[in-house]
Amino acid sequence: MIKKAITVLFLFASFITVSQTRYVDRVFENVAVKTYNYSIKDKDTLKLDLYQPVKDSILNRALFVIVHGGGFTSGERNDGASIYLAENIARKGFVVASIDYRLVKNKPINCSYLASDKQKAFNNAAEDLLNALLFIVKRKNNFLIDDTKIILSGASAGAETVLNVVYNRDLVVKNKDFYKDIKPAGIISLSGAVFKPEMIVKENAIPTVLYHGVNDKVVPYGTSSHQSCMPTAPGFMLLSGSKVISEKLESLNCSFLLHSYLNRGHDIFNLPIEDFYQGFVFINNTVFNKKFYQAKVTQ
Repeated sequence: MIKKAITVLFLFASFITVSQTRYVDRVFENVAVKTYNYSIKDKDTLKLDLYQPVKDSILNRALFVIVHGGGFTSGERNDGASIYLAENIARKGFVVASIDYRLVKNKPINCSYLASDKQKAFNNAAEDLLNALLFIVKRKNNFLIDDTKIILSGASAGAETVLNVVYNRDLVVKNKDFYKDIKPAGIISLSGAVFKPEMIVKENAIPTVLYHGVNDKVVPYGTSSHQSCMPTAPGFMLLSGSKVISEKLESLNCSFLLHSYLNRGHDIFNLPIEDFYQGFVFINNTVFNKKFYQAKVTQ
């Protein structure tokens, strides 16, 4: 394992060499956005906003997908924070998709909420994300997207969604063969977790950035119950977070970057800019330039 000092040295060295580099730095000023209906589920018309840099001459561009947080009960693809994030990532040269997914309405998801119903909320979000990706990939020539360069990102519920779509797809999606051609290339997760880390194997392991507060009581940093529910609670559900995921990726010799925040819990949505920047350096190096990095930074 690369030690922290060496890790920081490598990453800062990368900063020097990738100045004004596409997918890392801001290389475009203006961004255009268009909204699409990608799926209809019962009474829910699910939308995605597609952001593209203006006057981009590249014909095959990486896709960056944003899955918002909100505990599977709230959040929007086009709230102020999502728009700000999407626009700034599009300025790096990505095509950015910020997506809706089905939410649980009029009920808080807590320890009194049945675990089977929690599972359904996870499953619905996973299916919706895959349908959004399928919608985009089928139109990749129109959107000028390279479907071998799909980066998934999410915070909290969004991070749980992207991680389980990649690493626990057999658990959260029934008709997985329908989505067999959807193969993300990288992940950026903020406070995320998976159901079964043992399902992370060489065949599905991809470069992954993990940000997590060590004292997170909602989504565990290690292996613990979702929302710190007691085993006797109706909503008891075990999850394995960033620490466990990074250990599994390390054992598989897959690239990963783990940022652990010692004195923080489920409150790291306002990451230090430098930390978030390191995530894009990592994705550029490992996904697009096929370099190998394994790094753990604790702060």
